[in-house]
Amino acid sequence: MDSVLKNFLDQKKCLVSDTKIPSTKKQSVVVPKPGKGMVDKPVEADPYKRFANSVIKDKPSKKDLVEKIQAFITSEEAKL
Repeated sequence: MDSVLKNFLDQKKCLVSDTKIPSTKKQSVVVPKPGKGMVDKPVEADPYKRFANSVIKDKPSKKDLVEKIQAFITSEEAKL
């Protein structure tokens, strides 16, 4: 017999039986309901509301916010 195996058996370790302990917690198998952002909503027709909602939802940095506002102003001025 190999010396490593003999040493393992002499120490009376039950490696297999120690790792096969059943879990005491029951796992729930429930399908999660779609959250607020997961539901498809119709696209807002008003460009101001669409811009405001995107800014609130995305929370861009100040620099990005200024760029978005400038692009929004430019696009609205082009319509005039």
